[in-house]
Amino acid sequence: MYIKNIPFIIVLALTLSGEGMLTVTLTWTILDRGGSVTQLGIILALMSILPFILQKYFLKLRKLIENSPLLIFSACRGIGIIVALYSLFNAKHIGVNSLYVFAGIFSVILFLSTQSLETFMSQLVLKGKITSKKASNLLQTSIQFGAFGGNAIAGFLLNMGGFTYILCALIFSLGIGIFVSFFTKRLENNQNANVEKQQLHIERTPITNLKSNTLVLTLTIVAIGILTVQLASFNFLIPIIYHDVHKWDPSEYGMVSSAAGVGALLATLIGKYEKYIPTYIFLLLALIDLSLGFVDSWFISILCALCLGFVFNRSRIFQRQLMFDHIFIKEETVVWTGRSTLVLQITKAATPLILAIPLEWIGNNHSGALFGIMGISVVLLLTVVYYSESKNVEKVKLDIESLKTTV
Repeated sequence: MYIKNIPFIIVLALTLSGEGMLTVTLTWTILDRGGSVTQLGIILALMSILPFILQKYFLKLRKLIENSPLLIFSACRGIGIIVALYSLFNAKHIGVNSLYVFAGIFSVILFLSTQSLETFMSQLVLKGKITSKKASNLLQTSIQFGAFGGNAIAGFLLNMGGFTYILCALIFSLGIGIFVSFFTKRLENNQNANVEKQQLHIERTPITNLKSNTLVLTLTIVAIGILTVQLASFNFLIPIIYHDVHKWDPSEYGMVSSAAGVGALLATLIGKYEKYIPTYIFLLLALIDLSLGFVDSWFISILCALCLGFVFNRSRIFQRQLMFDHIFIKEETVVWTGRSTLVLQITKAATPLILAIPLEWIGNNHSGALFGIMGISVVLLLTVVYYSESKNVEKVKLDIESLKTTV
C-alpha cells in the first residue's frame, strides 16, 4: 500500500462512512422509538433487489454503469443529498414509518454506489492500469474503514444531538463523494512502470465459457455473502447487546466500532508482511464473536473489535482480488460486480430480519449467545468455500493452458 494512495482512501472512506452512520442510526433510533427491526429488514431486502431488477430490464442503466461508473456514483451521492436535506428540514415530523421509507431510498442509492465503485476498479484491473491486489486493498480499505468509522461517528452524534446531527454529517459525507472522480484520476495517472511489469495470476484474454472460471466467480460471491453475514451480525447484534444487555451508551459503542475500523485499516497497511498472513485467518472469527458476545468488558471489546476489523478485511480483500483476477472482459465487470453487490446488499438487509426471529423467541438478553453462534457458523461455511475455491482456481489455470495449446 503506497502512501500516495492515502488521500484516495481517506476521501472514499469519508463518503462511504454515510452507510455506517445509517446502519447504526436506523437500528438504534428504531429501537428507541419502539419500532420493529424485523420490518426494517424486510424493507431493506426488498429495496436491495430493485436496482438489480432495473438493470435486468433497463439495459441503458447497465450500459451507463459499464461506461460511466463514476458518473453514476456521483449522481447517487447527489440524489442522497437531496433526500437528506428534505429529511433535515422535516426532522420534527419523522416517525418510525418515515425512517422505513428513508432506509428504503438509501438502500437503492447505496446499492448503485457500491456497484459503480466495484465496476470502476475491476475495469482498471482489466486495462492493466492497476493490479488486482492493489485494487482490492484500496477499495476494501475505503469501504470497511468508512463503514466502521461511520458507526463510530453515529454513536457519538446520537449521544450528542440525535437524528438531526446524523443528517448533517450524512450530507457532508455524501457531498465529498461528488468529488471522488478527481482522486481516482490521480490514482490512474500515478501508476509507475512496476505495475505494468507485474504479472497477474491468469493472463487476461477473453475466456468467457470456462465452467471452472464461472464456478470460481460464483464461489467468491458466496464467500462475500457469508462475510457480509458476519458484518451484518456485528452491526445488528452488537448495538442490541450494548443497548439492552450491558446498558452502555452510544459513545462506548462508537469507540468499539472505531477499533474495528482501525483494525480494518491495519489489514491493508501491513505491506511486505502480508505474505505472513495465512489464508485461513478467518478461523479466528469464531473466537472473536464469542468473546464479543459473552464478555462484558469495554477494553476487551475494543481489543476484539480491533482483531475483527483486521481479520474481516483480510478475508474480504482476498475474495475481491480473486474476483478481479477472474474477470476477463469489460462486459463481465458489470455482470459480476452487480451480482456481488446484490448478494452483499440483500444479505446485509436480510440478516437482521433473520436474526430478529430467534431473538423474538429467546429474548434480547441472549443476543450475545446468538452472535457467538453466528461466528461459528460463518467459519464453518467459509472453510468449505475456501477449500472449493483453491481446487477450482488450479483447474482454471489448467483449462486456460489447454485452450492456448488448442488455439
